[in-house]
Amino acid sequence: MAELRSDGRLGAVELADRLGISRTTASKRLAALVQSSRLHIVGVIHPHTLGFTSLAHVSIATDTQAQHVSRQLAGRREIPFVTLASGSYPVIAEVRASSEAALAAVLDSIRLMDGVLSTETLVYTDLISDVLRPVSVDDVHLDALDLRLLDELQVDGRLTYSELAQRMSVSVGTVRSRVTRMLDSGVVRIGAIDAPGPDRRVNVGLGIRVRGTVREAGAMLDAFPEVRFLAATVGRYDLLATVDCPALGDVVGVLDRVRALRPVTHLDSWVHLESVKEIYRYPIGGEMADVTR
Repeated sequence: MAELRSDGRLGAVELADRLGISRTTASKRLAALVQSSRLHIVGVIHPHTLGFTSLAHVSIATDTQAQHVSRQLAGRREIPFVTLASGSYPVIAEVRASSEAALAAVLDSIRLMDGVLSTETLVYTDLISDVLRPVSVDDVHLDALDLRLLDELQVDGRLTYSELAQRMSVSVGTVRSRVTRMLDSGVVRIGAIDAPGPDRRVNVGLGIRVRGTVREAGAMLDAFPEVRFLAATVGRYDLLATVDCPALGDVVGVLDRVRALRPVTHLDSWVHLESVKEIYRYPIGGEMADVTR
């Protein structure tokens, strides 16, 4: 699972070599994982690449059951991420929109939802590291075929070149060269995202204030292998991060290392207790897709 989080298109032969096991064992284990509901292997595109440039983290206080509010949020196309969390804000959501006006409209609609008592919003000024760490590539040219391929890979990152070629009505060689180019250039990263459930890894949110430049502190945090998400923000915190660890005990050491960083002056943390929605799929040429787990 750890190898697939890093590269979701790894085959049985490559996994056998990396793990020092037989190809038969690797093939059986890989097939079982891919067919299970424990993880989803998808392509994640940096939102800026497709024009989604207005992003925000929203912490929500409720005056009703948090699950009720989280379900309402999960049904929104502009909201790819919803969790139930510890702390004074039991629901956390992320909004990704194509403009500041669109973002403001979504935030207004959240505040009007039944059960929402209050909200605290952090607007991203820089998405330093997204889930699976795709890279925003400003100068890459994506034509209609590239976009169609990305649309398919966002749903199933392990589609074979032959399957993609059949869906695109082009040759296998053309698909292979296009997908390879987009992977190599950082347009898309393909990896495994844990599904909700008891086997899910522990995710902890961090709110960080720093002295000096946010860029310097952000670079230090981005070097942490446990950081799966990192953004510079305007609001209560200068940086917002998500730490991914096998267990809560592992988080303690990460928090100590973050506090020890010279620029860090303040650190708050909260545990993401239950994943309600985590879908980073963007429709090609339209609004956020209405797809939830």
